[in-house]
Amino acid sequence: MHNYIINDRILFNTHSGHLSRLDDPKQQSALTDHAKRLFLRLIDSGYQIVPFDQLNAEIDPKRSSADTPQQMAAELANISASFQQIGEYEPILLTYSTGVQLSTDVELKVISSYRTLNDDQAQPYIAKKSLINASAINKNPAISAIKSRHESIPWYYTRIILFAALVILLSYAILKQSWSNPDYYADYHYQEKFQQCSLFVHNQRPVGLNHLQLRLNEFNISCNTPKNIYINMPADIRRESYQVCEIDPDQDHAPLPCQSFYVVKVVKVQ
Repeated sequence: MHNYIINDRILFNTHSGHLSRLDDPKQQSALTDHAKRLFLRLIDSGYQIVPFDQLNAEIDPKRSSADTPQQMAAELANISASFQQIGEYEPILLTYSTGVQLSTDVELKVISSYRTLNDDQAQPYIAKKSLINASAINKNPAISAIKSRHESIPWYYTRIILFAALVILLSYAILKQSWSNPDYYADYHYQEKFQQCSLFVHNQRPVGLNHLQLRLNEFNISCNTPKNIYINMPADIRRESYQVCEIDPDQDHAPLPCQSFYVVKVVKVQ
């Protein structure tokens, strides 16, 4: 007969049905004989879903199939409660409407055991192999203290910490992107060169060069040096806006702000 170590924390004695923590053997709970056989059957299933009817037929064939789902659910809940009683809150079983399976997150390790039967014992005694070299621990108490401390931290806390770190990194990346200079002029499209000025128009609505020259003279803007000019002329042509930048304003090193000029045409109503 062999026993199991579950999630590197719990020892499952398959003969007695006892559960005990490796880091604190005084914490114990016990499965009933029926619950023990149910749990062993689920372990043997290899993480496959086992229908309730099949479990009932294999474990307790005398039980009425009409009461199987309700009674089985209660017994499976008791198995989970036995693990939680000794501080193991990681899901052990996954229950569905028609069946149950051993959780795929459960890690099983098989350990051998030796059975001896004394004349005054009605049941065999199981002497389990020690998982830790006791003499080494006694010689070096620091090893025992470190191992106990590490094993007392549930591994799913580590997953939570890693997940939180991932969320923080993603949040930082998103905030960094939002803090960078927005691509304010993305809707402006290059039209042509005017002297040393590059003309960009909004929504691809072109502007006449004669009209542009008029506005540049009014604004006292010279195109003798390179500039980017962003022009927006809505369809009603009653408003015009001009943004004059020495370099590309969407570059990180661009000085802000650019010069802005606006023209509003007033229509006199008779």
